[in-house]
Amino acid sequence: MSSARRCLIHVAVVLTCLCVAQPGLAQSLTLRLAHVQEASDPVQKAAELFRDTLASETKGQVAVKIAPAGQLGDYKQLQENLQQGVMDVVIESIGTLSRFHKAAGVESMPYLFRDYQHYVKVWEGPIGEEMKQVLAKEGNFLVLGHMFRGFRQLTANRPVRAIEDLRGLKIRVSPMKERLVTWKVFGASPTPMAWGEVFSALQQGVIDAQENPLGTILSGSLYEVQKYLTLTSHMCASFTYQLNAKRFAGWSPTIQAAVRKAANHSAEWYNQHVAEQEETMVKQVEAKGMTVFRPDLKPFRERAKEVVKEFPDLQPWFLKIVAQ
Repeated sequence: MSSARRCLIHVAVVLTCLCVAQPGLAQSLTLRLAHVQEASDPVQKAAELFRDTLASETKGQVAVKIAPAGQLGDYKQLQENLQQGVMDVVIESIGTLSRFHKAAGVESMPYLFRDYQHYVKVWEGPIGEEMKQVLAKEGNFLVLGHMFRGFRQLTANRPVRAIEDLRGLKIRVSPMKERLVTWKVFGASPTPMAWGEVFSALQQGVIDAQENPLGTILSGSLYEVQKYLTLTSHMCASFTYQLNAKRFAGWSPTIQAAVRKAANHSAEWYNQHVAEQEETMVKQVEAKGMTVFRPDLKPFRERAKEVVKEFPDLQPWFLKIVAQ
C-alpha cells in the first residue's frame, strides 16, 4: 500500500472517530417555529432569543426559522402539524392542547391561579411536571419554557362594571370548550373565532367584545375598535414552547439540553419584561382613550365555581392546583 493511500485512510479514521466522539455536534437541524401573535408582540422577541440562544449553545448546528402572526396557520393548524411532525416548535398555551388531551383544559378554568408566583409554583413544581409528563406520553406534546403573559382582561364596546353587564354580550373567545362554557356561565354570548379575524370583527360590529392579556390588547391595537377595558383578571394567560415529544426524544442529548436551555432562557426574559410592563400597560390603554373599570371580582369568582362543575374530569387537577 502506498504511503499516500495510508495517509488518506488515517485521515478518514480520525474524522470518523471525531464524529463518533461528539455525536451531539454531528447532528444539524433547522427548526420551524411558529406563533399567531403579531411581530410587535414580546413573544416574537422571546422567539428570537430562543433562536439565538440555541444557535450559540449548539455552535450553529441548530438553526430556527420563525413565522409570526399566523403566517403558517392558526394555533389549531399549527398544533395539528406539530403532532404530525410537520411543524417543529409552536408557541402557545397549555390550555390550547385540551382537544388533544383533556387534562390540558384545566389551565383554562377561571380563577385557577392567584398570581404569578402561584403560576410558577405549579408549573415548575411536581404537579406541573406530572401534567407535562401526561401530555408528552399520551398526547405527544413536550412543553417547555413557561411564559406568564399576565391575566386575561375584557374589552368591550359597552361598559361592563359588574358581572350582570355581561348578559347578552357577544364576545369572541378562542375555539375551546372550556372558554365557551366559562363565558356562557358568566352570562355572555361567546363566539369562537380565530385571532386573526378579531380586529375586523370588532370593527364591523360582528362581535361586541373580546378577552386577552393587556400586552395583546396593546400590540393588537384593540383600543382602536374598543372603548372599554374591564379588569376581570378571569384567567391566567401563558405561552409555552411546544414540541413533538417523540421527535425530541430522537435528538442527541446535547441538542435536547440546548433546546431546554434556550426555552428557559427566553422564558426568563419574557417574564421579566412582562413584570416590568404590567404596571404601565393600564395607563397606556387609558392614554389611548379607553375607559377602565375595576369591578368587584367576588361575584365573578363565585360564578366560576359553576364552570368547574361542568368539567368533572378536570376537577382533580383543579383541586390540586388551587391547593398549592
